[in-house]
Amino acid sequence: MIAIAILFLVPILLVGSAALIHATGYLHGDGKKRQGWFYFYMIGTLVSMCAVVGSTFLGDKVMTMLAFILAWESMGLFSSGLVGFESESKESKKATWIYLLSCHAGAVFLILAGAFSFRPEVSQVVIFFLLLCGFGLKIGFPPFHVWLPEAHPAAPAPASAVMSGAMIPLGFFGLVFWTGVTCETKVIAPYFAWSMLILGSLAALGGILFALPQRNIKKLLAFSSVENMGVIALGLGLAAFTYTQGDLLTLDGKASVVDGIFTLAALGAALHIVNHAFLKGGLFLGAGSVLRMTGTLDADKLGGLMKKMPWTGTLFTLNAFGLAALPPLPAFLSELCIYIAAIYALSQGVLVIPAAIILIVMSLTGGIAAATYAKIVSATFLGEARGDQSEIKETPKSMIAAQLILFIPVAIMLIPALLMIAPLWLFRRFLCPRGNTKPRQLTWDCGYEAPTARMAWTGTAFSQPLADTFKAVLRPRTHVKSTKDIFPKEEAIATETDDIVLARGWNPVFHLSARAMQLFHLFQSGSLHFYVLVMILAIAALLIWGAF
Repeated sequence: MIAIAILFLVPILLVGSAALIHATGYLHGDGKKRQGWFYFYMIGTLVSMCAVVGSTFLGDKVMTMLAFILAWESMGLFSSGLVGFESESKESKKATWIYLLSCHAGAVFLILAGAFSFRPEVSQVVIFFLLLCGFGLKIGFPPFHVWLPEAHPAAPAPASAVMSGAMIPLGFFGLVFWTGVTCETKVIAPYFAWSMLILGSLAALGGILFALPQRNIKKLLAFSSVENMGVIALGLGLAAFTYTQGDLLTLDGKASVVDGIFTLAALGAALHIVNHAFLKGGLFLGAGSVLRMTGTLDADKLGGLMKKMPWTGTLFTLNAFGLAALPPLPAFLSELCIYIAAIYALSQGVLVIPAAIILIVMSLTGGIAAATYAKIVSATFLGEARGDQSEIKETPKSMIAAQLILFIPVAIMLIPALLMIAPLWLFRRFLCPRGNTKPRQLTWDCGYEAPTARMAWTGTAFSQPLADTFKAVLRPRTHVKSTKDIFPKEEAIATETDDIVLARGWNPVFHLSARAMQLFHLFQSGSLHFYVLVMILAIAALLIWGAF
């Protein structure tokens, strides 16, 4: 348990420290009172997160549950202050409200699960699914993920780095710990395994699919967090499947196969928790630097920032391709462990269906993830600027230092790969030189004498063919501006892709609930006599019910 606690505490402390350093530059120019409130919410969030992990060492079951729920609720309350900190806009208030609802709903599920765990007549399966709903709300499993793409664009970038990199993986910590405390492993293992497989597949594929068409950098990163939680769930699910068939495989003499699958899958999930914390934390800090210096997060309005912000652009690019699991970057290693575990299971003829599903889902997810990150990097940092960038410059040193802090662990993990690549580079550089460098020439301009940035593809245009392939799932909305003249002076087309679960699932439920609640306004007449009458009738009804 200590090793698991360290696995989650290290990202909290490192990502939290980097976020606090980044905030000194991000909040520069804000008043002292406003900055004070930010640091109050941020430090409260970090302390609560540490308390969540620390509460599991109390020993007594009742005290552990109470301390955990108190720390869990404190974490939600402090972080809700961060979500609503950036502005008083309608969108920010909506995001804060959705986030608070998800936090408190999760706490209700945990309280029910804890209470039922002391009732022997309640099925352990019921308790597990209560835990799955409670912690799934924090992890962001579909359909409980709707707060992520709403809260992250609203919150300050340092807060988003902490919430995405270190907070949402705590859901896995709580789920594993509470399941072990309240349920028997052998009984719950099949339900845990299939839940992780199904929800992980939905999260991985759904998250990256809805990340692909997003123009807002932080919203894209929020959907990508859903995808990465899905990858972690797939690793945990494959490890859990070894418990469901462990005894059978041991009788067949395949105990080593079980141990190998479990070790590789669990190791892959653990490594991905760490990789996601540092890489995604660095990406959100990079997005904050872009917002601070340009005033926008719309990738279609940016471009060419690598020339103005080389440090931010380089670190953002490395973190993005690292999270896309491209070799030799670190997330490649964590996903490779899960791949090898699944391939090993298939080759040995065990856990065939789960292993095949994991391989198919992760292959599709990896390809779309590479396209998504290539889009956001190229649209934001490469090409020509799509606006006036004369006043844009590199961010303050504190903001660069914060991104470097999160990249140092990544760089350390890259050392073995670099040691392997270095001899090849030396061989290519000195033994196989290219010869004289050819002069650079302009490319064919297709008849345009003075091309502008408006002629270049935007990030949306780059991803549109792939997004159209999945339009039956994404359901994009297209807005066309056309004068329908023979020689039009202005033409425009724009697409928007909403979260289908929120738009077509939760929003109708919320509206129906709001209409139902309006019926209670009939009792709010404002008349004291009416309120007294209602109280008398209620007391009379209780007396009659008690008598019979």
